[in-house]
Amino acid sequence: MRTLPHFALLFTMVLSCLAQDTNRKSSLTVRAVASRSRTSERTSTFTTPGKADTNCSGIGTTIGNTTTATTNCQTTSTPAQTHQVTSRTTDVMNFVEADGIRYTIVCRASWSGSNCALLTEGDLFQAEIDDKTMWLVARKGGNQGKGVRMKNKILDIRPAPTSVLDVRPNSSLLTAFGGSDLQGGSLTGTFSGTVRNETVGVSAHFGIAIREEDGVVYGCIAIQKPLYGSGSLQGALQGSKISFDSVGYSLGARFSIRFEGELHDAALKGTYEVSSPNHQDGEFELIKRGSEAPRTGFNLRDCISNLSSF
Repeated sequence: MRTLPHFALLFTMVLSCLAQDTNRKSSLTVRAVASRSRTSERTSTFTTPGKADTNCSGIGTTIGNTTTATTNCQTTSTPAQTHQVTSRTTDVMNFVEADGIRYTIVCRASWSGSNCALLTEGDLFQAEIDDKTMWLVARKGGNQGKGVRMKNKILDIRPAPTSVLDVRPNSSLLTAFGGSDLQGGSLTGTFSGTVRNETVGVSAHFGIAIREEDGVVYGCIAIQKPLYGSGSLQGALQGSKISFDSVGYSLGARFSIRFEGELHDAALKGTYEVSSPNHQDGEFELIKRGSEAPRTGFNLRDCISNLSSF
C-alpha cells in the first residue's frame, strides 16, 4: 500500500515532463510542396452628416445718436454624404514538409504589405514551431528580397505522402501505378532512351512514364548517373508537340527542368533546359517501349523505380 503514493508522484512527474516538452519551441527546415489561396471582399458604408456654415459681414455709420448698419450673410450647406469602403483579405494555405511530416499551415493577408504569401513549390525555409504556430523565415519579393518572419497557424500535422500532387482540375492525389492502357493515345506509355547534357558534354540513359488526358500530361522521369534530375513531370500536348516540366531532388539540390519535343510515331525527340540548381542545356531522344503508364494516382518512388529497369 505504501507504493501507491510513489507511483502517483512518478506519474505526475512524467506528465509534467511531457507537458514541458510539448511547450518547447522546435526549429527545423521545411520544404514547400503545394499552396493555394482565396481572396474575399467586403464592402461597408458609412455616412458623414451634413453641415451649414454662415458667414456675415457688414458696415455701420454713426451720426450723433443715430447708427445705420448694413449686414450681408451667406450660408454654405454641405449635404450628408454616403461613402463605400471595400476591404480585401486573402487567406493563404501552404503545405510544407520536414523529416517525413507534412504540415498544413494558414495565414491571412489583410493589407498589401502583409508578409503572408504563397510559398514557391520546392523552396526551403527555416521554420520555428511554437505550440500551434509556425514561424517561417522567407524573403519578400523573391530570393533576393528582404528577409521577413511569416506567422502561420498550424491546421494539420500528418505523415508526408510519397505521392505527387495531380495538377489536373478536380483530381485527387496520385497514389497508385497503373497497368496497360492506351486510352490516352499514342503518347501514353513508357519511353526510354538517352539524354545528352551539351553544357558539360555528358550523356546518360533515362526514361519517362507518361499519361495524356485531354491535352494534359503527367507522370515521372528517371535519369541515371552520371546525370541527375529524376522526379515528377507535368505539362501539355498540342498536336504532336509536347512540353513538360520536371521537378526532382538529388544530392540535396532541387532540379527543375523544362523539356520540349515532338512525337513521331513511337519516337519522342527534343531539347531540354535546366533552370535549377544551375543553367544547363541538352537534348534527348526516346523510343516507346510499352503501354504502361501512371493512372489517376501513382506512387512517385515506385514510378521512378519501375523505369530503372528499362
